[in-house]
Amino acid sequence: MHKLLARQLRKAAEGSLDGTVDVARLIAMVDLAYEEADRERRLKDRALDVMQTEVEEMSRRVAQEAEARFKLLMDNVGEAVVVFDVRGTIEGYNREAEKIFGYTADEVWGRNVSFLIPDESALLSSSLMAPPCGPNDVHVLGMGARDLLGERKDGTEFAAEIAIGEVSTGGHRQYIAVIRDISLRRQAEQELRESESRFRDLAGSASDWFWETDEQYRLTFVSERIGNVLGVKPAAVIGNTWFEIGLDDQPDLAAAHRAVLDAKASFRDMVFTVGPPDGNDARVIRLSAIPTFAADGSFSGYRGVGADITREARAVRQAIRAQEQLRDAIDSITDAIAVYDSKGKMVIWNQAYAETLRNAADYLAPGIAFEDVLRHGHRNKLFDIGTQDFEDWLVSRLKRFRHPDGVAFILKLSGGRWVQSRECPTREGGVVAVRTDISQLKRREEDLDQLRRRYELILDSAGEGIVGLDRSGRVTFANRVAGEIIGRTSGDMIGQCFNCLINPDSARCDGTTCLPSASAVVEAYLSGTPGQVSGEVIRHSDQQAIPVDYFVAPIIGDGQSSGTVLVYRDATLRLQSERSKEEQKHELEFLVAERTGELQRQINIRALTETALRASRERLKGITDSLFEGVLVVDRSGYISFANPSAKQLLDYHEDDRDIEGHPLESLMKVGTPAGAVTFAGSPFQRSITEDLAIHDDDAVFISASGKSVAVAYACSPHGEDADKRSVIISFRNIEALKRAQREALQASRLASVGQLAAGIAHEINTPIQYVGDNLRFISDSLIKLMSALTAARELGSEVGQIPALAEAAAKFEAAFRTTKIPFLVAEIPAALSESLDGVAQIARIVLSMKEFSHPGTSSKIMTDINRALDSTLTVSRNVWKHSAEVERNFDPTLPPVLCHAGELNQVFLNLIVNAAHAIESSGKPLPGRITISTGRDGGHVVITVADSGTGVPEAIRERIFDPFFTTKEVGKGTGQGLAICRDVVMTKHGGSLDLGDNAGDGAVFVVRLPIDGAGKVGVEE
Repeated sequence: MHKLLARQLRKAAEGSLDGTVDVARLIAMVDLAYEEADRERRLKDRALDVMQTEVEEMSRRVAQEAEARFKLLMDNVGEAVVVFDVRGTIEGYNREAEKIFGYTADEVWGRNVSFLIPDESALLSSSLMAPPCGPNDVHVLGMGARDLLGERKDGTEFAAEIAIGEVSTGGHRQYIAVIRDISLRRQAEQELRESESRFRDLAGSASDWFWETDEQYRLTFVSERIGNVLGVKPAAVIGNTWFEIGLDDQPDLAAAHRAVLDAKASFRDMVFTVGPPDGNDARVIRLSAIPTFAADGSFSGYRGVGADITREARAVRQAIRAQEQLRDAIDSITDAIAVYDSKGKMVIWNQAYAETLRNAADYLAPGIAFEDVLRHGHRNKLFDIGTQDFEDWLVSRLKRFRHPDGVAFILKLSGGRWVQSRECPTREGGVVAVRTDISQLKRREEDLDQLRRRYELILDSAGEGIVGLDRSGRVTFANRVAGEIIGRTSGDMIGQCFNCLINPDSARCDGTTCLPSASAVVEAYLSGTPGQVSGEVIRHSDQQAIPVDYFVAPIIGDGQSSGTVLVYRDATLRLQSERSKEEQKHELEFLVAERTGELQRQINIRALTETALRASRERLKGITDSLFEGVLVVDRSGYISFANPSAKQLLDYHEDDRDIEGHPLESLMKVGTPAGAVTFAGSPFQRSITEDLAIHDDDAVFISASGKSVAVAYACSPHGEDADKRSVIISFRNIEALKRAQREALQASRLASVGQLAAGIAHEINTPIQYVGDNLRFISDSLIKLMSALTAARELGSEVGQIPALAEAAAKFEAAFRTTKIPFLVAEIPAALSESLDGVAQIARIVLSMKEFSHPGTSSKIMTDINRALDSTLTVSRNVWKHSAEVERNFDPTLPPVLCHAGELNQVFLNLIVNAAHAIESSGKPLPGRITISTGRDGGHVVITVADSGTGVPEAIRERIFDPFFTTKEVGKGTGQGLAICRDVVMTKHGGSLDLGDNAGDGAVFVVRLPIDGAGKVGVEE
């Protein structure tokens, strides 16, 4: 007896005292047991289906045929339903029956069912002999009791399984036959049995294993295969969870898996590592499972399969590493590379490819279609397609992309960029796009094309015929004149044999290369050596003979001749000239003989004349060499035929350089004009020769070959009666000193005018100031007397106030005295008058200083008090320095007068003081600064020093501080002439010195030394 049945019998007899079995309870328990068994069977079937699917996925190469057949069987499962009455007349027929039997419903309606099933006796006997069912009842007579043969419309038979049911409605009995075509099922059952046998064999030999757990997720069963994977026996893992086996070593994965288990959900392809990840014994396993439940619905555990995917995991890692290496490799390639799959989706690209696009980071991503890349590029104005419609351009571009052939083509991008693109197909139907930036190459091609057109224009402008020949003597290039000489166009000559062109009747050409014996020209250009051929006769296209001269030069490339350049010209005129010269030669020989005697006589006369001319030339040369002015003789072509030493000296030309005679005038000098330097051509000298004019200019500029400008006054006149041999004589002198004197005179005139104006203003101010001073002194003296009268009046008022009749008048007087604040006015008016007199005295002193500063006396030197001159200068310039500096005067009271130009020295002192004030202001130091002016005597000289606490003079510019136009001030705040003029005044006009001294502290110090007796060395201006 089965153990389960024994337990059920005991439970059924538990309520009975005598042990009698409760049959109803036993049947209920048996029924429940059958239901549990059926549920367990369904669960096992389901688990088997899941495991079978997993095995088929993992081993699809092994079980692919079984999967296909199983799918075919399931897709074609169908049942035919036929309804007939007790006589067998068909009353119902469904679509599946139409498919099975091949008859439509109209064709079988009303016919006997026997024509569908030839073995109708068995069918009817099992149906009609059955007892009828009750009204409105359904009775199943049999299902699959027999396997019959059905007959189709085409006469073929098939195996069928039939189930018949009876339906009685209102006394009308109908039979419903469910007919199933089991021919395919029979075949499928056979194949399934074979597949099941293969599956069992496969399950025993496959790398996967099966496992089960209880409700605590502990393993209760594992197949033997796990021992080969984990290296342990199955019993060693029974009772453990997957967490304990290795899943807890990966916390994130373990937490996610616990969430799945808590939800009692199935899971698939959970992958984790057992053992040290970096160890040799580490195994990567993959688990899939479904939950199992008891009959009462309670969770009972998981059942699933496992697989060792260590090799697959390693392969995936290697694939990822290979992909990374591939990306690194293509990123290191300078060309732009992108790979697209068979659907035109981007798979991988390198950085160079992204850089060829604009704003690629905004849209470039794996999976983007090539068409989208083109559209993004168009929106970003990447492509230069000219006036072509973008959609038309896009269609042609996509057509080329979808049919890659690996042929390079050129794309023009915006901004003048060009790329060469190649699109090569892959084995999988994808495309590898390679782009190379050829912008530089395109620019070089444009430059070469422009250079080629320029050279063609130059060669076409040449006066000789020029042709290029290859090694076989065929024309590769010909200019315009080359074709005109032989009566052809240059285009017609290209590719033809040159010897055949110039000798149309030549029979010595074999069609490829003319033989050297064909002509001297052929021998010359085939020899590969440079040479010249004269007097060769060629034929015009109209057969006219033309004598020509040739010059042949080989084209050398890579050390060997690759062709020849041949230059030729029409020699007709040359030959005619030679013949004419020969004839003239004979005539000249006769004339020479005739004239020899006469010439001998003339030679004797000329010898005497030349002696006289030589003596005259020597005298003239001595005269010109001693002239202070420069003298040049220039012929009509602009070449110097004579230059005296003064001319060379004034134009900074050294005799040891080379002889100047015979050289162009430009090698010695040019004429300066407002428009720039002018050479002999277009100069006044050429005009003097061509127009036979005498020209002079008192204010001109010559520019020497070294670039030095020289102010000159010149005169030029033509020399010689014969216009073809006429030359020009140029005499000039340096007027630099004169112009400098003119400038200084003009400046002195301007300063004198300003001084006179200032002196006049000072004089006009002085007179009213004297009036104001005298009146103020008169008011001051009168105020004393007025104050005495007021005092007496107030005393009188006090006494009058004692008289009743006059008390009111005395009170009014006292009130008026207090209202006008007479005591206050008496106290303050003298002080105000004193301050006004001080101001008037200060104005008088300033006016006096201005008069002394502006009118130092006569233009000749006079004895001058230097201390007083400095005081006057400080007074005049006080408005410049009073806000920025304090002035310290260290004047020597025993300083003797100095013989000098007082006005010009005042200008020197003013410039030094103003410069010191400006230096203090620009130093950025706290204000006020300090200006120290000292005077003293040093032997026969007076020494004046002006020191400041300003910025000082850097060492780098100390030597340039006195250069004209040199300034350290901002643009517009100084001309750079001040110190240069000061030094010129002190040194040139007074024989003194102006130096930049050393300041012990910060700032700068300038030292002026003047001879007391004015006897120092002076310049030419003095």
